[in-house]
Amino acid sequence: MQTPGPLRYAGLGIQLAATVVVGVLFGQWLDRKAGTDGIFTIVAPLLGFGGVMYSLMRELSRSDKGDR
Repeated sequence: MQTPGPLRYAGLGIQLAATVVVGVLFGQWLDRKAGTDGIFTIVAPLLGFGGVMYSLMRELSRSDKGDR
């Protein structure tokens, strides 16, 4: 059974928020270990956000082509 259109993307906001929060926490941990002043706290969530956006674009591209 195929998931209805809007419901297929319902969890993306939660996934994005969780990825950013985990990225911030991981970045803070790395900053403490490396003794830096917040560079990892900025870079880690940005990388996570980029990964989620890449995944979203792939999913949307796949659903547009009907390759499910």
